[in-house]
Amino acid sequence: MSDTNIREVDALVIGANLAGLISAWLLGELGYRTVLLERSSRLGGINTSFAGPDGSTFDMGMHVLDYMRSPVTTRLFSRMTGERLRRTLLERAIVLRGEIMPYAPLPAQMPAAIRALLPADLRVDDLGTAPPTRERIARIYGPGYAALIFDEVLPSYRCEQRHRQLGVGEEHLLTNIYPWFFPRVERPVADAGESRRFHDRLRRGEPQYVLYPSEGGFAGFARAFAEALDPRYVETLIDIPDLHVEIGAGAHTVRWVRAQGRRLTAPHVFWAGHWGGLCKLLGLPWQDLATDNLLLGSFTLNRPASSRYNEIIVGDPALHIDRISFPGRFAGTDAPQLQLEFAFPVADSDSTPNAEHWQRIWLADLRRLGVLDDAHVVESFDFRHLRMHFNSYGAEGRPHVEADPGLLHEDSNIVPVAPSVLNRNLNSSVPRYLEAVLGAVTGTR
Repeated sequence: MSDTNIREVDALVIGANLAGLISAWLLGELGYRTVLLERSSRLGGINTSFAGPDGSTFDMGMHVLDYMRSPVTTRLFSRMTGERLRRTLLERAIVLRGEIMPYAPLPAQMPAAIRALLPADLRVDDLGTAPPTRERIARIYGPGYAALIFDEVLPSYRCEQRHRQLGVGEEHLLTNIYPWFFPRVERPVADAGESRRFHDRLRRGEPQYVLYPSEGGFAGFARAFAEALDPRYVETLIDIPDLHVEIGAGAHTVRWVRAQGRRLTAPHVFWAGHWGGLCKLLGLPWQDLATDNLLLGSFTLNRPASSRYNEIIVGDPALHIDRISFPGRFAGTDAPQLQLEFAFPVADSDSTPNAEHWQRIWLADLRRLGVLDDAHVVESFDFRHLRMHFNSYGAEGRPHVEADPGLLHEDSNIVPVAPSVLNRNLNSSVPRYLEAVLGAVTGTR
């Protein structure tokens, strides 16, 4: 195929996850002739939804979008869906020692046996930006509560527990634990990052509202962006088994992309895929990420579950559950459906990804929690086994090296839209996607 058969456009976007969809949409809004390319047949990347065997929605990845946590993200997603959204008060719970209680409970809302672990004069958490070591947690919340966190809640997160066994310091493994599993107390204002500040507001009792598409599950967001792409400017090519990116010598330049028998070239190539995939393509140094096993189970029942919450976060090592959600309550329906997540390290050979095995275990756990009783009958069950990574440490306990776009040659035509190797909240990620695209086309990146 000669170079005369190459079609030149203004921009190519590789990857139709949310980063790629948002990038292609913005480029189209700016009048750039753009081609969006996706190897798989699925839009949205890991933030998507499946249809269960009974037609119910089965979300994977993000489940809801925090309302106005990022005004840019809230307004953009609302605009794309044409306001076809439900804004719902998130009523979240936590589980400690098999007991369900509200997220950020007042000490008086905790079971007596757990409340007894706390100091009687507990009023203030002055940890600030210091690492949450066992000693610091014990000083504030008492040695009994510190033992609960480090010896029970931490082991319930199997991937983090493995990293502790490999020598990673405990204080580095509480990302999903502190402050999630702690009672509501006063915290002096500290510049501890957006996520910590957000959860501090919740721990002060502020209500948390979330957005969820009116139909189609969380994937409704990706679908809305896909439908909003202006066909005058944006062409979408998906399900491309022959997708090939040809790299030029020397300057980390994409010469052309082959897709569906065509070759395409552009001065701007926006990489929305994983940073590691780009490094492998360019021959740049890269640390392989060890993935974790993620098990997802979706139950459709004969009647709604016995819980007033719409999300429950589990910190009990006796239970094989990390998270329980009730998607019908986000969608504003009475659908008797609940979904479970459970992650464990690939090295854990005792945890078998088998649907019947996990359905039996999960039903026993749900009954132990009182979420289901003997009158609940399973009408359908959908099971998914995926590979993902959830934290900053690999299988051998070494920290993941954060992505470095500075490794790209200064004359490269490649723009990594989402260069981070970590799973970030959309509220912090979406503004970065917009900045990356605008910076590239205006020459200010």
